[in-house]
Amino acid sequence: MILTVKGRKNILTSIFIFRLIFLIVKKILTILMSALLIIALGSCRRATDNGKIDGFWQIREIQYNDGSSSYPEKKMIAVQLELLQLDDPQTTPLLTGVLDYHKNDKVLGVDFRYKPSDADLYPYGFAGNPELSGPSNTYCRLDIVQLDSRHLVLRSPIALITCRRY
Repeated sequence: MILTVKGRKNILTSIFIFRLIFLIVKKILTILMSALLIIALGSCRRATDNGKIDGFWQIREIQYNDGSSSYPEKKMIAVQLELLQLDDPQTTPLLTGVLDYHKNDKVLGVDFRYKPSDADLYPYGFAGNPELSGPSNTYCRLDIVQLDSRHLVLRSPIALITCRRY
């Protein structure tokens, strides 16, 4: 079969168009895969294992063991990942502790590494446990009386702390 000049041009044009379409599709797929990769990598974050306790809790009432009660308006407990922070409304590293809690536990432990005094912790209903932390009293152990999506009730050695999700 003998191709004419016109036939050869048509074949060359077809090959050129085919290669052009192939390059365009390849470029589009590369862009789409890059975008998908960026979205996938951007969505990676540390997941919490704390369950319902994560979030901001407003302290509504503190019933001390001596019979007195306190109704703070601006005291908060903030829980996220491995940290618990007591806020009033200014935060301070002194009242930030490392959380010792796993989902569905009935006990919450907090190790305040900056060694707040009992006077610093008392307005929140927290108290150090010398048996667990030694003489520095930096470890607080709290029993979880109630925990659901809206309410948190904690029992410390000195008080019953009632909170609502903020």
